[in-house]
Formats: sequence, structure tokens, C-alpha cells
Amino acid sequence: MTAAAPALPAYVRWLIFGGVGAALLGSLLVPEVRVFLGEAYAALTAKDPQVTHAFVRSLGWAGPLALVAGFVLQAVLPVIPAIVMIAVTARAYGPLEAFFIVYTGTMLGATAGYWLGRTVGNSLVRLLIGESARQKAYAFAQQHGAQGVLIFRLMPVLSADAMNLVAGAARMPFRPFLLATLVGALPVTVLVVWLSDDNTRMLWGLGILSAVVALVAGARWWMGQRRR
Repeated sequence: MTAAAPALPAYVRWLIFGGVGAALLGSLLVPEVRVFLGEAYAALTAKDPQVTHAFVRSLGWAGPLALVAGFVLQAVLPVIPAIVMIAVTARAYGPLEAFFIVYTGTMLGATAGYWLGRTVGNSLVRLLIGESARQKAYAFAQQHGAQGVLIFRLMPVLSADAMNLVAGAARMPFRPFLLATLVGALPVTVLVVWLSDDNTRMLWGLGILSAVVALVAGARWWMGQRRR
């Protein structure tokens, strides 16, 4: 992995991190924001699809933009599994429109996560996933580079959102990172959107995809070891 410019001083990183956190927490103090978030959560998790569709229609053109913004926020602060957001989007908009919303949001979110990790550095990564997991992910990113990003993207059981932050913090070159994300996010997005109407089938599909990718990666590692 190529060397890059040194990270920002620690106090600058914490100022950025604290400013973003304060802005998010401050928005929750606005009553209208809290009411809207409550209505959105109730509608998007409702058992009756008509409730979800009615809420989405009431948003008009702002609905897709809000979901894209949600994917970006989720990628920067991965507290809600991306799979859940993809399934909700597919339920609200149908498979075709949901695919474009999800794929756009995924790419923008990955880009935001990468640059946040590159700017703030390891402080945010350590806070979100812990020091032990950070060290393992950092070593993985350093060793495998863009191939590691591709593996994380193709294995939904792993946290690709955390990998975005780690890739930025590890100073992985942006272009290979973005290409690996473009390629890896495509089949997973198609699979989740396609199977989102049945949670059991979706979990099986994601599990099988992760197992196949793990087997292929393991076979490549084993063949590489034999050649030595």
C-alpha cells in the first residue's frame, strides 16, 4: 500500500468528530425532527405494506433523497445494519427503483466513510468497533488492500461499513478502494433487493453467498501456501 500524507493532529480529528456528533445530537432536540423520525420508523417497520407505501408517497421526490442520505449516514456511523435499510427500501419502492436508490446510497456512503476514516483516523474506528477489532481490520486492510475490500463487500456477514472507515484510516489508495466497492456492492445489492420480501430466503441467500466467497478465498489462500 502506498504511503500518504500524515494524518491530521489529534485535536483536529476530535474537533471534527465532536462537531459531527454535536450536530446529530442537536438535531434530535428539535421536536419536529423527533416526530418525523418516529413516524418514519413506525411506517417503515409496519407489517402492512400499504402503510409503508402511503408514507413513501407522502414524501414525494424527497423520499429517495432521504433514503440516500440515510445510507450515507449509516455508512459513516454504522449503528444500523445496511441489510435492514436495503430491505426497507425495497419494501417501500419495489425492486427496480430500490436498486438504484440503494446502489447510489451505498457508493456515496462508502466514499463518505472512507474520507471520514482518512480524516479522523483511528479514533472513530476504535470507538465504533473496539481496539482489538480495529487492529485486526487494519492489518487485513494493509495486507490485502482492495482485494480485502472486495471480500468484505461480497460477504454480507462482515461489516463493509466499518471496512470503509478502516480503509481510509489505513491510507488505502482511493481509486482501488472505490473500484472494489463498485464491483462488490453490485451482486449483494441485487440479491438483497430481490429477496427482501422473504426474510428467511434473504438470510439463506446472504449466508450462501458469504460461504461461497469464504470458500473461494480460502482455496486461493491454500493454493498460494502450496506454491511457496
